[in-house]
Order: sequence, then C-alpha cells, then structure tokens
Amino acid sequence: MHDSQYGRRTFLAGAAGATLIGVGAGREPVRQTTAGLVRGKATAVPGVTAWLGIPFAAPPVGALRWQPPHPPIPWAGVRDATRFGASPCAPSMPGVSLDYSPDRMSEDCLTLNVWAPPEDGRRRPVMVWIFGGAFVMGSSANPRYDGAQMAAEGTVFVSINYRVGILGSYVHPELSSESPAGVSGNYGLMDQIAALQWVKDNIANFGGDPDNVTIFGQSAGAFSVGFHLVMPQSRGLFHKGIAQSGAPMGRPSSSILLGRQADMQKEGVAFAQRMGASSIADMRRMDAMYLVTTYGFNWLFYPNIDGWLIPDHPCTLMEAGRCANVPVIAGHNHDEGRVFPPLGGGTLSGLQASLQENYGTYAPEILRVLQAQGSTDPAVMGQEAFGDVVFNWNSVALFMAMSRVSKSYAYRFDYAHASTKPDSFVKGQGLGAFHGAEIDFALRTCRFDVPERRAEQERLMNTLSGYWLNFARTGTPNGAGLPYWPEYQVGSGKVLRFGEGTPALDDIAFRERLVLLGRAMDNRMVEQA
Repeated sequence: MHDSQYGRRTFLAGAAGATLIGVGAGREPVRQTTAGLVRGKATAVPGVTAWLGIPFAAPPVGALRWQPPHPPIPWAGVRDATRFGASPCAPSMPGVSLDYSPDRMSEDCLTLNVWAPPEDGRRRPVMVWIFGGAFVMGSSANPRYDGAQMAAEGTVFVSINYRVGILGSYVHPELSSESPAGVSGNYGLMDQIAALQWVKDNIANFGGDPDNVTIFGQSAGAFSVGFHLVMPQSRGLFHKGIAQSGAPMGRPSSSILLGRQADMQKEGVAFAQRMGASSIADMRRMDAMYLVTTYGFNWLFYPNIDGWLIPDHPCTLMEAGRCANVPVIAGHNHDEGRVFPPLGGGTLSGLQASLQENYGTYAPEILRVLQAQGSTDPAVMGQEAFGDVVFNWNSVALFMAMSRVSKSYAYRFDYAHASTKPDSFVKGQGLGAFHGAEIDFALRTCRFDVPERRAEQERLMNTLSGYWLNFARTGTPNGAGLPYWPEYQVGSGKVLRFGEGTPALDDIAFRERLVLLGRAMDNRMVEQA
C-alpha cells in the first residue's frame, strides 16, 4: 500500500464543489472520484445506476508487479464507466464446470464497480462484495455478483477485483528487501484494502455512507473478511462483516489458505529458479499470462502470516481481542465438500493417508465417525472431510471467536435445490447445499430456473437477503417480517438453519467431527461451542 494513498482523502477538498455532478432525474450519471469524473449507465432495474470498471489503484504492471497498490492515475475529462474492467489473470481449469469464465483477463485489473439507487439526500449503507476463488481465480464481473437488485433495496453495492494466484501472493526474499516492512506477498489483500480506502474516500459521491460499510464475501472472499478483521491496515475502513463459507482460523496450510512467510520465501526462490530467472527484474519482464499458466492451480503462494499485514495467526489475534470490534455474520453450507475432489482421491487407502495427514492420531476415530454418519463410499467420505477441514471448522471457529469480541450471528445453509449447480466431481451424487449455493439467494440474483420451486426459492431469497440487508443497515439481521435471529452465545451450540421452510435454530452440524479436527490441530475451541 503506497504511502500517499492511505490515511488521507486525496483531492477531496478540492473536489468538494463538484461531488454531485449529474444528480437528478434525466441528467447524466456522472460522479466525481479522487482520480477524475466517471460516467455510468442505467441498469435494467428501474432507478438503479451502475458505474463499472473504475480504477482504484494504478495498473500493477512492469515495475509495479508485486508491489503494494499505488494510487490510481488521474485522468482528464469524463471516463466511461459502462463496462466491467478486465478480470484478474487466472489459469483455465480443464474438465471443471465453472459458473463463469471471464471474457477479458489482464494484469491491469484493479478496478471496482458501484451500483446505486436514486439519490434522495440520504446516505445509504454500503455493501462491498469480495469474490471467491481460492485466491487463485475469480472476477467481480461474474453475473451472480450483479449488484443492481441489492441497490434497489436501498444500498450502495460495490464489487472489487484484486490480484490472485502468482501475481497476488508471490513471496521472495528480493521482494521482501524492497519492502520497508521487510515482507512480501499478500498483494491481493493489499488491493482489497486499497479498494476499501477508495470506498471511504469516494462513496459519498454515489450516495453511500462511508461510515456504514459492510464487507462480505464467499469462500476466499469469506477468508478475506477474516483477514480484514485482524489486519491493522483495514481498521476503520469497514464496520460490519459477513463471511459465507470460510475463515483463516485453523492450522496454517494450503487447505485453509494461510501460510507462513519463511516457508513461502523458500518456495519463492525455488519457483524463480524453475522459471530460469536470476532476479525479480527478470520475473517482472516475463509475460503475466506465461507466469500464471506456468504456475497453474498450485497453492504454493496464498495469504501468509508476515508479522506486518497479518501480525499473527488470525485465531490467536481474535481470541486475544486484537481484531476489529465489529458485528459479524458467519456460517457455512451443509454440503461444502460436494463439488470438490475428495480427500484421498476416492480410494479407501488414499482417504486413510489423507486423514492421517490432517488428523494425525485421531485419523482412525474420524474414519469411524464418517462411516457411521453417512455413506461408506471413500469418495463421499473424502468430500465430507474436505468440507470440514477447509470450511466447516473454520466458519464455526470464526463466529465463536467473534462472539467474544462483538455481536456474532451464526448460520448454516441447508437448502438443497439451488438453481445454479456445477457438475459434481463424483458423478451421479446429489450435491445438496453445495459450496456457493447460497450466493444467488444472498445477492438477489436467483435465476429461478426450476419452475416448480420458484415460490419456495423466492421466499428463501427474500429471507436470506433480507437478513443481510438489515445487517448492513443496522448491524443486526433482525427486522420486520423475519424470524428472530439471536446473537450467538458460546455454549449454546445453536445456529440459524436456512432450508426449505422457515429459518429456525438448529444444532451445529458435524460437531463430533469438528471436535476431532480441533483436537488434531491442538485447538479445543469448538468443544466449547
């Protein structure tokens, strides 16, 4: 994060007289930002305007590759903001059905998008969406993340891009020597902080309240929310958080997208050698997509505990109260692992080896529990264990830890009839409430392509998004027309279950499995749930 971008509102005083250009019916949707004027466009949702592809940082190219984000380059005149910016560079994944493939990818990807309702003099709550993708892929241009319907409900909705994969997390001693803090990596998280700073400095010009910002995301976006809760540089840039399926709370590993700086330094040196590079200058001269495709879908580099941006393990920081004192919603889906390759590759011997790696001496016991709770198919058990290791334990640990710091609301999404279903890695298996199934309901982007379930899905969408919208407005999900959702209390063991009927309190799922996983990590917090 470049010094001149953080800690002050650049250009705002000088632009104060022109902050509401174009306000009013029939006028051009032009707004002032700290870098220049932007023109948006009307959306298909009546009254909602979108400004797309707004730069919040300079293009991280050339000498700026693997540097903290620098301030956006100012422009003259009015910039067209009617088209999404390029998506972050990411490799393709043959043989896997993804819900969205970007039409444009570029290293020059640090843009964000704003959807806003008509201005009426009120400051609207702001919701900032952080996409998922395991910190190796993803795009704010995904139609599932369209913010028009949420804006129509009275919010200013923002979605952001950030660097992913080798371009977003690369760690190398030479890069660390360039840094005043003596660290490298975590560039994608720094991009997110730069985007939140942009929101603080600019969102009032779009009708948003910079003092009422909710960050939320799914998968890697949920992990990101967890990181923002403990990163000192994020403090004050948001006021509430929603983590949908994920949090960096467990044992550092690629499975929970949390590493250690020293380990990644070694990996960085080895990767540069494999690329035939003798210096970071050599690496910066390489084509971005060549780096990305060569790196592929590896998890050598991902967010790491560097002692500066991430001062310590997030779970340790939260338990010590060294985190943002903000309300949080956190939870997971019932069948998180169903769309992922199973631990162990689908064979019993492979599963036993993977369980030994993840559970140590508790491996035989967890295998017995998995066999007793459902299918004895090694592939199905491997997917259940994957869901526990990556998503379920971490989500429970997050809402537990934050309940001791602030208000915390816990949920589980059990609805097994979502419209957008990717192909299963285990053919013929029902996907249930799979990873990501809740997104369309939370963001009001359901396609309702199962006609016989349309009324049911509409009710669920209005309920789930209604809780999210209330939370963004007031810091509590509760409001008129919705079942009461109590704050999570340690020892209650209760979460709000979203299924086919009315939301209701239910026991934490898979508790016996999660307790064993915690013991394997020498972390007993879930036993107190």
